[in-house]
Amino acid sequence: MVLIAVTVKLTVFGASGPTGQQVVDQAVGRGHEVTAVVTSTAPESRFPDEVDVVEANVYEGENIEETLNESTVVCNVIRHSKNSPPDYLTVCGAHILDAMEAAEVGRYLTVVPAAVQRDGEQFGVGESIGTSVFQLLRPTVTVDATNHVADVTARDLNWTVIRVLRLTEGTTTRQYTTGNISLGIGSVSYGDVAAFLLDCCDRGIYLRMQPKIRT
Repeated sequence: MVLIAVTVKLTVFGASGPTGQQVVDQAVGRGHEVTAVVTSTAPESRFPDEVDVVEANVYEGENIEETLNESTVVCNVIRHSKNSPPDYLTVCGAHILDAMEAAEVGRYLTVVPAAVQRDGEQFGVGESIGTSVFQLLRPTVTVDATNHVADVTARDLNWTVIRVLRLTEGTTTRQYTTGNISLGIGSVSYGDVAAFLLDCCDRGIYLRMQPKIRT
């Protein structure tokens, strides 16, 4: 049986960040049509020529519906920066999700810290230490990401929430483990997170689930 590749029209929010750039580059390599959503300070030259680069103020809710551009999938890898407001992920996410519902875009993928726990979830010793350290050092991000996930999971969308403990600049190996796993104190590269996210997109896996990933 011959498998026919399906071209996805993908909008990437947070495209100028390290994970976002990997998602954009790898998605283009898979033959997808990509819209990269950036702020006015992000140079277009960092993206492949095939990419449609669109400016939007996601936190203020400006120009978001225009970025969807008949997309079938939305990927949100927006993250906190030094000067971002404490509710940055929650507010940006809500604006994106509202625009998706208005445009009838049904597939949503996002990446959040593993400190976001599901109800009743139990962590192992190593993972408990790692997430506790993150919660201690970045309590605002933890609360914000938790609130964003609560909004995502309440929506009638085919969402996937990918949870990571530590992101690194390492190479894209595709040698990673995913699912309901123990993260220990491990890390994963931006490229591997992007590859897994696109696998979830292309294969329709982990629908309405919150898988974790580690190398």
